[in-house]
This record gives sequence, structure tokens and C-alpha cells, in this order.
Amino acid sequence: MVIAHEDDLVWSALEQMIDEGFSQIPVRNSEGEISGIFSWQSFGKRALDLRGNKLDATELTVRDCMDEPVFISPETYIDTDKATDWSRIDYVLVGAPDNLIGILTTADVFGRLNDFAEAFVLLYEIELDLRDVIETLLTDEEREDVFKELTQPKAKPIRDLKDLSFSQYLDIMCSRDRWARFEPFFRCQRELVDADLKRINELRNDVFHFRRQITVRDTDRLRRFWERLRFNRQLHARGAGSTASGDSDRDPTRTTSA
Repeated sequence: MVIAHEDDLVWSALEQMIDEGFSQIPVRNSEGEISGIFSWQSFGKRALDLRGNKLDATELTVRDCMDEPVFISPETYIDTDKATDWSRIDYVLVGAPDNLIGILTTADVFGRLNDFAEAFVLLYEIELDLRDVIETLLTDEEREDVFKELTQPKAKPIRDLKDLSFSQYLDIMCSRDRWARFEPFFRCQRELVDADLKRINELRNDVFHFRRQITVRDTDRLRRFWERLRFNRQLHARGAGSTASGDSDRDPTRTTSA
């Protein structure tokens, strides 16, 4: 981590920022604690103050051009942090004056929130499709039996698919007793669907509880599973439509125009 010292000259700190591609760097005092933050903004404000004077702003010390540091705890979840006003700052320091861990910028925050937002949307779509699959492939009586089976003692009775947890979708569809109803839809081995759903459930827990950073690989996995679900739904609808009409070439998902 690049850190300037209070007595460093501004031109030296600027060179470090340019070389590293940073917009700001923390400043350490003689006691070894972080006492400020030096940034393009703090330097610009100080240089503007000196307009009309003969002083060279780059020959000042970093102490003369730094801003007060803003710290957050490493235990703080930025997604639920109410204390930090991100509309007014570009960065925060993670840690404490005597234990700096790193710098968190608004670009980091917005990138993280964007990753979570995409994962939230994909998980929402997956859950809607899984409910639709269960509703389509199980009769009303079968769903009632499943709800009774999955209701825990002394727990609120399950009366609707919306009352189910994600892991209970897995229990329903990958049960050995019910797999014969779902195998024609998934068109693969039960163990493969079971493994996919377990992994999706793990990702869901990571996303909903902000346990870790969501990666491109995570969202790609979610998207691939969702796209397979959509494709299987189209194939199943096409097969159901062909059976009902007796015309194996007809695709009920398409409309014809006059």
C-alpha cells in the first residue's frame, strides 16, 4: 500500500499517485498513525487558496494539503451502512488510524452493489421459474401433500409455493419418490439437478447475507442455470402442446399473424 508521510513534499506524493494510478493516498504522521488523506481534490483546493501568491503548491508539505481521514470498520457491510454518506465522499479508509487495512472507493462500492444487484435479479427469476415448474408438474393434491410433508412441527403451515425456502424446492424436485415427475422436464440425471440446485442455494445464501464478494463466475453460473430452466420450459411447453394437438411440429410458444 502506498502511504505518504506528513513531511513529504507535495510533488513527491503527486509522483507516487501518478505512477500508481491512484486518486488519493493515506498520510502517516511521526507517531506512525494515519492522520490524513492526500488527494487530487485536497491538493487542488489548497492550490486554489494560494492563487495570486508566489508560493509553489508542489513545494508544500503533504501536511499542508491533506484532508481529514474518514474510517469505517472492516466489519461494516457497505450495503447496509447508514453512517457513511457516499454522495459526499469519494473514498473511506478501512480500519483505524493505528491499523490501516485499505482504501475503499465509490467505484469499489458501486461495482460491488452492481454485482449483488445482478445476482439478486437472477435468483429472483430462478425462484419464479422453479415455482412454475412445481406448479405445472404436480397436481393440486400432490402439492398439498408436499406442503404437509415439509411443514415442520410447531411451524406455520406451508400453504403456498411462496412459503417454501429455496432448499425445499430442491427437496421437492430431487426427491427419489417424485423424480419421475420432474425427469422429463430436466432431461438429465437426478444427481446433476441436485448438485446444480445445491450450488445455486449456496450462492443464494452468500448473496442474501452479503457473505462475500460476488464474482463474474458466480453470476455466469446463475445465468447459465436460469437459461437452462427457460429452455427446458420451452421444450416442455412444446411437448405438451404437441401432445394436446396431435401436431408434433407445432410450437405453442409462438404466435402466428394473419
